[in-house]
Order: sequence, then structure tokens, then C-alpha cells
Amino acid sequence: MSALGQLNPIDNPQEWDVVFVSGVRSPGIIKDGNLGEWKRTHDFDIKKGKGTLGATVTFTSKPPAEGTITFVLWTAAQFAAWDSFLPLLKYDPTKKTVTAVDIYHPALDAIDVSSVVCTKIGNVVHEGKQLYSITVDFLEYFPTPALSAVSTPNQTTGSPPPPGNTGDPPPNAATAEEKEISSLLAQATAP
Repeated sequence: MSALGQLNPIDNPQEWDVVFVSGVRSPGIIKDGNLGEWKRTHDFDIKKGKGTLGATVTFTSKPPAEGTITFVLWTAAQFAAWDSFLPLLKYDPTKKTVTAVDIYHPALDAIDVSSVVCTKIGNVVHEGKQLYSITVDFLEYFPTPALSAVSTPNQTTGSPPPPGNTGDPPPNAATAEEKEISSLLAQATAP
């Protein structure tokens, strides 16, 4: 469960300046104090009927989230800390098994990203004024579950009607259409 209310960036900006990878605090800060945009996607199959209103949506998958983090360093101590931090992001399958790493940042926690693999590591770039950045691309480690997660919603949550609405359900358009189609068919086939 997300703790965004408790670790919001207004009251806790220091928590948003760093990311923890395998429990290790990133050196320096995250550029501009944000991660860039990571999106949690939910894929749906949309089935539209011919000559009807609406559609049936079926949840088909929840792909891994992707994102980029740019780290900013400006002291010799931060570069030395980066030397210890960088091996957490590198893979050499000849020396060890390739594994995902745990990651923590309040914004990632809010969209349930807790484990990632590193897909790209950029070189050190001089930003000017003795600031240096390193950009790293991540892909969420999110193995498929043993059971299928395909699901078709069959009802709403039953939220109360908006203000000014009587709460009476609208006439069922599909039923009205079906009655009209049946009546027209009956008239067309009548002798």
C-alpha cells in the first residue's frame, strides 16, 4: 500500500531526491527531484457489437512499467559512492546470475513498482557548473503469475448518483433497441 500521503514531496522533499536500490541510497540526487514519468499500464481487449451501443472490456494484462532516472553528482565523495552503487545496476552473466533489484521511491511505490532490471546505463555527462549526470533506464521486474488474470467487469462499484440525479437508472437502451428490431422484423416477415 502506498504511503504517498505520509511521504508527500511537499513535507518530505528529501525522500524524493534519492532512490534506494537493494537498500542502498543513491549518491547525489535525482535530477530535478523527480523520476520522470513511469506509467502503470492496464491492457484491455475491447469487444464492440455490431449495431449495438457500448462494448465489453476484458482485462488482458498488466505489462511491466518502464522509466528513466537521471542521477546528479557534484562532489568527489558522490563519485566514489557511485563506484559502489553502479555494480547494483550491472549484469555479467559469466560471473553471477542475472537478478532483478529492489527499488524504492515514493512515486514508484504509489504505482506498485518495487523490483526492476536495468536496461541502459548512460555515461557521465557534464551538465555545467560542476554538475554531472548519469541516466539509467529501468524495466519493472514483474513475472507472470501462475494463474491467468483475464477478467471481464460485470458491474460497477455502485457509487451513489451525482448531486441532482434522482438515482433512477436510465432506460435500458439495448432492450429498447431489441424490442424495436423485433417489431420491425415481425412487420417485415408478416404476409
